[in-house]
Amino acid sequence: MIFLSILGPMFIMAVISVIGYIIAKTNEITDESKQLLISIMLNVAIPCIILDGAFNTTVENGLLSQLVIIFIFAVIISLLGLILGLFFARMFNYSSSNAKKIAFISGLGNTGFIGIPLCAALFGPKGALLAAAFDTGLGIILFTVAIAIIQKDYKFSLASLKQLINPPTISIVMALLVIIFDIQLPELFVQLNGMLASLATPLGMLYIGILIKVMLEQKGAMSIRQLTLPILFKLIFFPALTIVLISLTNFSLLMKQVIIIQVAMPTMTIAPVLLARYAQDEEIGVKAAVVSTICAIWTVPFIVFLGSKFF
Repeated sequence: MIFLSILGPMFIMAVISVIGYIIAKTNEITDESKQLLISIMLNVAIPCIILDGAFNTTVENGLLSQLVIIFIFAVIISLLGLILGLFFARMFNYSSSNAKKIAFISGLGNTGFIGIPLCAALFGPKGALLAAAFDTGLGIILFTVAIAIIQKDYKFSLASLKQLINPPTISIVMALLVIIFDIQLPELFVQLNGMLASLATPLGMLYIGILIKVMLEQKGAMSIRQLTLPILFKLIFFPALTIVLISLTNFSLLMKQVIIIQVAMPTMTIAPVLLARYAQDEEIGVKAAVVSTICAIWTVPFIVFLGSKFF
C-alpha cells in the first residue's frame, strides 16, 4: 500500500535533516558552502536521477504520451497554484507585496530536490521520469510567471528564458532521446550515473537541516505564525483540490500517484535564493521552506492516503 510505503522514505528524510542541523550547529556554514550544495543538487544529482529513470525504464506504449501529459498538467496546475495562492493571500489581508511572495511560496513546490528522489524511491525509475516531467513543467512557470510576480519592476527579456536551459531540463531532453531511440549505454556509465543520482536525497535534506539553523537565527518581520495559512494551503488545501481534479481524468494510477506527491511537496528549497535575488527577502523563503518541509513529513502521507480513497 502506497500510504505505508511512503512513511519509510519520509522518516529517513527527517533523520537526514536533523543530521544537517547538527552539522550546521557545530560548524560554520557560509553562503558559499550553501551555494555549493545547491549547485551539486541542480547540476549533478537531479540530472542523474532523471537519466537513471531513462536508463532503467522499459520502453512501453504510451510512455512518451504520459510524459507529455504530465508536463502539460504541471504547467496548468502550477499556474493555478500561483493564482489561487495570490487570491488566498489577498483574501486574508496580506499586503500587496507580501501577497506576491505568499503566492510564490504556496503555489510552487519542491518537486525537484525532494519530489523526484521520493518518486524514484516509491515507484522506481519510471516514477522518477514522470516526476521529472512534472518538475520541468513547474520550472517553466517558475522562471517566467512566478519570477515576474515577485519582482517590482519586471521586464520580460530573453535572459529570463535562458534560465530554463539548465542541467535538469537538458537531462530530460537527453532522457527522451534515450527512450525514443532505445540507446544502450555502457554498463559502467549507467552505474556511475546511478551512484551520482543517489546523492540527491541526502544532499537535499542536509540542506534543509542547514536552513533550520538559519531560520532559528533570523528575527525578521514576518513570523512563522503568519505563514501558517499559506503553508496549510500549500500542503493540504491545494493537494486536496488536485486530487479532486485528477480523479475526473483517465490518467493511469501511477500518473495520478506521481502528480499527487509532486503537488503535495513543500515550498521549494531554492525559494530563499530566488526571493533574496528578485524580492530582496530571503527570510520568508527560509521560514516557508523549513516549516513546510517539516510539516510535509506528516502531511504527504496524509495526502497520499486521501488520494487512495478517490482512486
